[in-house]
Amino acid sequence: MTITFPVKPLLLASLLVGFVGFDACKQDTTTTVAPTSATVSALNCGSATFSTTAVSGAAYTGTVTVPYTGGNGIAYTAGTAIASTGVTGLNATLQAGTLTSSSGNLTYSVSGTPSGAGTATFALTFGGQTCNLPLTVSSPSSGTTSGTASSTITAVMAVTTSANTSCASATGLAKIICLTEAFKATLSSTQLAATQLSYSKANAQKWSNLPASLSSRIGINLGALNATQLAAARDLLVALLALGGTNESYDEMLGNLVADDYLATAGGGSGYGAGNYYLSILGTPSATGLWSILFTGHHYTQPYTFNAGQLTGVTPAFRGVEPASVVTSGTRSYQPFEQERLAFAAMLTALSSTEQTTAKLSTTFSDLVLGPGKDAQFPATRVGLQVGTLSADKQALVLNAIKLYVNDLEPATAATILTKYTSELANTYIAYSGTTGVATQNDYVRIDGPNVWIEFSYQGGVIIRNTPHPHSVWRDRTGDYGGN
Repeated sequence: MTITFPVKPLLLASLLVGFVGFDACKQDTTTTVAPTSATVSALNCGSATFSTTAVSGAAYTGTVTVPYTGGNGIAYTAGTAIASTGVTGLNATLQAGTLTSSSGNLTYSVSGTPSGAGTATFALTFGGQTCNLPLTVSSPSSGTTSGTASSTITAVMAVTTSANTSCASATGLAKIICLTEAFKATLSSTQLAATQLSYSKANAQKWSNLPASLSSRIGINLGALNATQLAAARDLLVALLALGGTNESYDEMLGNLVADDYLATAGGGSGYGAGNYYLSILGTPSATGLWSILFTGHHYTQPYTFNAGQLTGVTPAFRGVEPASVVTSGTRSYQPFEQERLAFAAMLTALSSTEQTTAKLSTTFSDLVLGPGKDAQFPATRVGLQVGTLSADKQALVLNAIKLYVNDLEPATAATILTKYTSELANTYIAYSGTTGVATQNDYVRIDGPNVWIEFSYQGGVIIRNTPHPHSVWRDRTGDYGGN
């Protein structure tokens, strides 16, 4: 018996259409069309970096890098000139390049002559985003007291060939005394009264890592000196520091001044800049008495204490820099504290996982433990990993980090100090917090020996936001302030 099921014509048609339209082997042929224009998700004018400072009425030529995020990897051509507003007379022009597929920097060339002091603003538009780029334009006398502008200060300080012939034949302490007196001889009576002060530990402790607008200092600021006086101050500092190293010794100090000049133009204002670094002479320079030279300013402090004909102390010495990236002055580029950061990273990453565990601290540090105002507060117990338990090659990496501080000084002084620290290396401890790469905000490193104390703190930016920058201090448990 055959059973049949009647099918309505409309239902049958629907079933046939659905079946014919279905192909189990057919694949989705939708394609993604590559973008044809450069786009970014954000421009960050607030973190832009200018290659040099701008001064009212002076011809300006430089570059500025503007960070972006969310790039789409497309090449782009050079742009047209964007005229400044506020302070007029300047133009910014995008240079050709290729976006990354994530974050990177656009480069603009900037040129012209600013019409006055203040802020020159460029309205940038790129890749579907906009932001206002500010360039601070200083007045010709900005950061000075009847002296030279910061850009001139770094130019004079960069010439390390001395024109002083009266002290050329002197050596050792006699040369330091001669150059100190030669510098004093260039000063007016009012300037000398501000520079030559009585020796006291209270005076020697008047240093800070804060900008000049937030912390008063003793002595005379570089911005108050004319070219002759500035050259005499430079000759004295050249004799106290080592020469010849790139981003080390005297060159490191000079790069720090250049970086501070940059901060003055990047939003820091008049509290920053090379003109706000101070030189003081505490006590009477002599081969018998107690006296010192103190050079201090934002992100750089170096004292020199003499007693009974000997250099008895070169600490506490503060180092730091913002931005941590490259800064440029004239034809020179500086990154004055990058070698120290890399030395600490090499020291920590060379450790075994077990050694890293021993060296790692449980505390998070956002700044130095023994920074300004923390004199004689060394912890009673050293913590971390004892250097004497390490292999010879790992001990050498610790000593290399120490050398980057000590070797800033003139060679004879540095050799004496390194002999002491090397003899104590086995009983020195290293410790860290954060990551071993020393590249992340709040990464912290410490070297703590019978005498040597060095800290490095990678902390959040103050003027250059969202970018870490280093603070570091070198102290000596028995030698701070010459042991006084």
